[in-house]
Amino acid sequence: MSTQHLQKVARFFFPLFVLLAALSSLPTVATQDKMKEPHIDHVTSENYIEYHEGSPLSNIVLTVPHDGHIKPPSIPNRRKGCFKSLGSRQWCDWHHSAECDPETDDPAKCRITEYPDTGASDLALVMRDTMRDITGYSPHLIISRLHRSRLDPNRERGNAAQHNAMAELSYDTYHGTIQTAQNKVQATGRPGVHFDIHGYTAHDTDNWLELGYHLRAEHLNEGYLNPRDSSIRALAERNPAVEFASLVSGPDSLGWLVQQEGFRVVPSPQYPRPELGVEGRYFRGGYTTRKWGSLHGGDIDCVQLEVPQWVRDGSEEYGVKLGRAFAQWVLNHYPGPEE
Repeated sequence: MSTQHLQKVARFFFPLFVLLAALSSLPTVATQDKMKEPHIDHVTSENYIEYHEGSPLSNIVLTVPHDGHIKPPSIPNRRKGCFKSLGSRQWCDWHHSAECDPETDDPAKCRITEYPDTGASDLALVMRDTMRDITGYSPHLIISRLHRSRLDPNRERGNAAQHNAMAELSYDTYHGTIQTAQNKVQATGRPGVHFDIHGYTAHDTDNWLELGYHLRAEHLNEGYLNPRDSSIRALAERNPAVEFASLVSGPDSLGWLVQQEGFRVVPSPQYPRPELGVEGRYFRGGYTTRKWGSLHGGDIDCVQLEVPQWVRDGSEEYGVKLGRAFAQWVLNHYPGPEE
């Protein structure tokens, strides 16, 4: 073969050799999978409850109890319960057939809330996508699609479903799905965290975001912070060298990261106490926070997020910011699978 012919062959094959060499230096599929878990959104719906299953290695659960809009005729509107008392025993009768005694019924007790947290599920979906992009794993997400006038999953069963069979089935499905998601978190062998996402309109003067750790407003105002009263008790017990106040409102807090995204939020370094607001009102967390957090043990914490309507209306923008802050807090305090 002549020298000229060999030069032609070399010119023809050289680019191919360069390309193959470059491809061989790229990560294998297995390596890429370890870097970031592939996203496959598996969604199921049963008894008006929507479940977006999280990644097998995810240790995050999101819930939205109050953004449903379905009003089945088979489920009547929830109504105020009848306050009953017998000696030292007091209770609410939530049966629709109950007759309230005007002489003993207390209008301030056994009340209900019917209005939805409109847009909270849209916010949660954007937060979930953002958290997946940052952590590499999709959080579990459970949404009730029943209108709050028919079911309130963030209450005990009697108040929530008021003894209607279909509402009770939906309630049991909602909390059963949370149990399924938390079981999957526990199967990772790592501590986890549950974020319960809400919206408020009742006290929008301060127009801030609220993070509920099951700590009373008066205790925050007094500076009395006891981790044993908190739904993030497990986080505090895993970090004995970190002051609990720092986890709640200091440099180690979720509030600090949310504040860094441009929000006014309580508790946080800027607003460690609700009394620093105009109205100073504050939601500390409800039934979900008490039941599914670490208040009574376990290694899955729970935090309630309350946001005003303007945040829910701007979910595409604000969901990214909140998802970024929440994801960073998880990375800071909840070990990943390789740690």
